[in-house]
Amino acid sequence: MDGMPQLPNTVRFFVDPVSIDAGSTTDADLIHQWQRVLRLRIGADLLLLDGAGMQVHVVLTELSPKIARWEQRAATPASGEPKQHITLCAALIRPERFEWLLQKSIEIGVSRIVPLLCERSRVDAPVTTNKQTRWRRIVTEAAEQSCRGKLPVLSAPIRLTDLSMSATDQVFWLHEGTATRPLRQLVPTHAAPAWIVSGPEGGFSPTEQHWMHQQPGWHAAGLGARILRAETAPLVAATLLLAARGAFDDGAP
Repeated sequence: MDGMPQLPNTVRFFVDPVSIDAGSTTDADLIHQWQRVLRLRIGADLLLLDGAGMQVHVVLTELSPKIARWEQRAATPASGEPKQHITLCAALIRPERFEWLLQKSIEIGVSRIVPLLCERSRVDAPVTTNKQTRWRRIVTEAAEQSCRGKLPVLSAPIRLTDLSMSATDQVFWLHEGTATRPLRQLVPTHAAPAWIVSGPEGGFSPTEQHWMHQQPGWHAAGLGARILRAETAPLVAATLLLAARGAFDDGAP
């Protein structure tokens, strides 16, 4: 990219596009991170990402506890997004494991996450607004750290049977039982949007399995003979799909 310096990962931030254009922000959390955590100074180079695929190189001109200002240098398309769009529908599991799954799925390239409420989901407390805010922060920080070009979407939790997608999308639900095929054999040659539907500890209930078997175009997909944890299986599935599209090849998007 002409005129765009190679900046370290620690100065990539997803920022409200309105603030980027305005040249300033009053976001207390962002200012705290810049001033107190990273100890940035006037003249620091930053890459501000609008979340939709553009990045802006700016130079910090003011940083106080209440406001940060910058000057724009160059705007370019952001890189770091895989060509394969994956929506991961992951059942709610133990909080610390679910948060780990959020972080790692963003790092490898998942584009959207839908938390699922299943019959066997282990939900010790309601999914509060504060918890969803924490999840969004985990998603944002993981996207910044892994040099994602767009901010992945984190949807509100829904029930498995409320899932809805386009008829042309590929849907793979992870299953250890009979009537499954290995996921790698199910991946088609065209890169249509893909959905991975993953269950909780203990797997999907018989009722849920019956419902999914009845959904047109949904494929029961296996991941081999070994039993994987609820937070591991969806990551393996996403990796297989992304690898089939060359997402981990040198220089590949």
